[in-house]
Amino acid sequence: MKKANEKIVMEWSERSDEYYQESVNEKNYDEIIKNPERAFPINLFPLITKYVGDLRGKKVCVPSSGDNVAVFGFYLLGAKVTSCDITENQLKNAKILADKYNFKDIEFVCQNSMELDKIKDGEYDLVYTSNGVHVWIDDLPSMYKNFYRVLKPGGYNIFFETHPMHRPFDDKTYEVKIKKLYEDVFSGANDDVPNYTWRTQDFVNAICAAGFTIKEMQEFHSLREDLRSHNYLNISDDAKERGFNWTGDTFDWKNNPWAALPQCLCLCSQKGDKHYE
Repeated sequence: MKKANEKIVMEWSERSDEYYQESVNEKNYDEIIKNPERAFPINLFPLITKYVGDLRGKKVCVPSSGDNVAVFGFYLLGAKVTSCDITENQLKNAKILADKYNFKDIEFVCQNSMELDKIKDGEYDLVYTSNGVHVWIDDLPSMYKNFYRVLKPGGYNIFFETHPMHRPFDDKTYEVKIKKLYEDVFSGANDDVPNYTWRTQDFVNAICAAGFTIKEMQEFHSLREDLRSHNYLNISDDAKERGFNWTGDTFDWKNNPWAALPQCLCLCSQKGDKHYE
């Protein structure tokens, strides 16, 4: 394993217990049980159903599964789900929650998302990644080649991420200020724990190089109605001091300039040319 990946595994092994105890809000899971569509941003879920259709019986792989919100959502929608994460402790904590809610037959596999070597070729109808995956990935082409490999012919890859449009701006001030050129946003290699800030073209080029056909791209805003785990509206410390929070003016771009920018980027791509049925 690369040294960069070893640092990430160590970081999440140490953070996982606290993350699941303090950062993972079990109210989210209660809401997902009532309505599994809540496991996905409101603006994103129609894209999943548009291309993948009825999820009952479909095989879904969720690499870098993290809080497993998406995993549990797909499961409750009737899919056969494989949850993959590079850190055993993350999967242990996810399984504790799955057992608590009696979510049976979810497959938990410790896997690097850039390899997926324990996953057979042509197994899945959908590979899905949520926000926060790509910042840990140092080799996008390898990851998407393996996503392509594990999908059935005609299967789909769908992801949503924090929009790279945010990267040139200084998020330490309430006012929107540019701190670098867009083409200079990539970073990560020199960080203590690597954190990779890819651009839109990096996503597109890696996906196309893997053999996918891009079917649709969407850019959308965080909504107040989304689960907190899907809300990535940038609120600076200065804005917090001014009284902004997760309600009211936070989502009004006239009061919070960051809200004028799209918070999320979503790409849907398909393996091969065959129409999925």
